[in-house]
Amino acid sequence: MNTGKHILLISSDQRVLTELESELITSFEISGAYNGKTALGILEKSDIDLAVVYLSASGGNAFSVFSGIYEHVKHHKIPFVFLAEKGNDTDENIAFTMGASDYLTRRRGTAISLVKRLSMRIKETADISFGSVTKNIFVGKTVLIADDQELNREIVSAMLERIEGLALHFASGGDEAVAKYSENPDLYAFILMDVQMPGTGGLAAAKMIRGLDFDSAKTIPIIAMTGGVSDEEISLCLDAGMDTYLPKPFVFEHLLAIAAEYCS
Repeated sequence: MNTGKHILLISSDQRVLTELESELITSFEISGAYNGKTALGILEKSDIDLAVVYLSASGGNAFSVFSGIYEHVKHHKIPFVFLAEKGNDTDENIAFTMGASDYLTRRRGTAISLVKRLSMRIKETADISFGSVTKNIFVGKTVLIADDQELNREIVSAMLERIEGLALHFASGGDEAVAKYSENPDLYAFILMDVQMPGTGGLAAAKMIRGLDFDSAKTIPIIAMTGGVSDEEISLCLDAGMDTYLPKPFVFEHLLAIAAEYCS
């Protein structure tokens, strides 16, 4: 059944482009592009609902091709996903840093599954209204993000900047996070705190905030950002005064759920 949605497929590999088109053509209107110039021409002439960028095993060339159309896609708020032949953490981080809605790994013979995921991605990101989440709840809210890794800060920033009205402040370590909170304890709707940071880590910083003499110190939501999600590690976060955790690698829907819960 054709959804009536128009997908732009971008791949420098003509064979893959043909294969992807044959997999998706029964459910979507498809346009294909093998380079940035062709993709930009299609974007300027057609109403595109979703861009799918294919990543070969190396990945690099596709990111370069996509960078040529990035401003157009961003300006027109066209959701895009990266489809990797062989996924890896580096490419996934780059994809989400660029603002991708998702990073998928391609498997031959799984067209139905792929169509379902792409259909859901279009539905969820069509106007950045995020289903039942009301954008008004984010207006005037500020989030403090503490992470010593610049790349992680950029990834979270790229995701959360898609939420209109939400302001972002950053700290590169636990001590700076405590200091920023102390400067204006009533400013932040919640704090995203990386657990593993040199010097004062996230657990220690959370304990320090909870011990401060401010009305909000005991109640401000503190969310752990961690790659460790074992029961023991989660218990350490909760014992430090954190409210919940956000697993790495970051997924936009998880961030959105956190933001919606603590901004409403």
